[in-house]
Amino acid sequence: MADLDKAIGPWRGTAMLLNIVLGAGLLALPGLAVKAAGSSAILVWVICAVAAVPLLVVFATLGRSFPDAGGLATFMKHAFGAPGYACATFLFLGAVAVGLPAIALTGGYYAAAVLGGPPTLFAALLIGGALMANLLSAEIAARVNAALASAILLVLVAVAVLGWVAVRPSLDTVTLVPQTLPDPPVLGLAVMMVFFAFTGWEVGANLGGEFRNPERDFPIAIAASFGIAVALYLVLAVIVVAAGPEGASEAPFAAIFGDRFGPAGGQAISAISVVMIFANLSAAFWAVSRMVYSAAGERLLARDLARLSRGVPLRAVFATAAVLLAVVLLAASGLLDLSVLLGAAGQNFLLLYAGAAAALVRLGSRPGHKVLGWLCLAMVTCMMAIRGPDGLYYPAILIAVGLGVAFLRRPRNSEATGGA
Repeated sequence: MADLDKAIGPWRGTAMLLNIVLGAGLLALPGLAVKAAGSSAILVWVICAVAAVPLLVVFATLGRSFPDAGGLATFMKHAFGAPGYACATFLFLGAVAVGLPAIALTGGYYAAAVLGGPPTLFAALLIGGALMANLLSAEIAARVNAALASAILLVLVAVAVLGWVAVRPSLDTVTLVPQTLPDPPVLGLAVMMVFFAFTGWEVGANLGGEFRNPERDFPIAIAASFGIAVALYLVLAVIVVAAGPEGASEAPFAAIFGDRFGPAGGQAISAISVVMIFANLSAAFWAVSRMVYSAAGERLLARDLARLSRGVPLRAVFATAAVLLAVVLLAASGLLDLSVLLGAAGQNFLLLYAGAAAALVRLGSRPGHKVLGWLCLAMVTCMMAIRGPDGLYYPAILIAVGLGVAFLRRPRNSEATGGA
């Protein structure tokens, strides 16, 4: 197999990671954090940022040691063989199966702020639009999604600047550590939900094989993109907390801009948000459908999903859309809500990070690597303990499915030895 072109340096890598990491969920997460944790919302963002640092060091270490397009799945396969690869795949697919509908619902709430009507209907329309965009040829879809993804950072920065001017936060309106903290389960759910904003670097690990000097440039790109992202996250979180009760909603910036700049301001930010959310959803849809296609090719999913039509994995695309629409339908029926979806996605990604830490413990060549891996595993254990056992049911089912599929794919002794 030919090697990938090694054309990525540290600053281009930083820009690419930011395009992957920064998502439209940020337009809902600050408001949901306030809704869940109240005045403790800023503390929740700080906890997630601090917890992400050692986990990203794990990714940087593995990425420079195993620069490969397989990313996290490759790390898990090196460390734990086929079962590790299967579990990582199902945990990741399980995360995006709830995370992408959450992004669509975010767009639904912003669309409803302008047009009225049920947010779930607009979420379904956004998924349908993303489906249509991904029926284009692979080359056209990739170019469109790359251009749209690059615009997300600019829009988020503009929202942060205008929001700061509108709200003018002060020490009187924002507190890092309030006098009263929420109950541990509530705080744990808020942490899992906000942690969704600190995901994406595990996808960026797939770029490791394309860095000119992965041992040096990949850690620089992770550190720089993390610093920029955290600064933006905290600014958006402070704006929403400082806005008071109007910020505690699924579409906080529509409420804030509508209050400060009149109905036209709220409608404008909602319209921009819907366009940006569609861009984010379309790009993510493209990536996930290809992961479904790849997993089917590895016999982790039905083989029919690995078929191509004019270079496009149409069956994987339609299967992805069906799953996302089913989750939105559950939200419409009241069985799920936006905070639950984001919390489930965040905890799945947190467990994937724990898997990477376990891989570092197993693969690390230096004592410091193993210490870092154990530190991250202990930290994830503490965070999951705060969340409580309720948060473990969904990932436990996905892990069980992964182990079951890996067992069924295991070659029989007669096959492995050529038979009697």
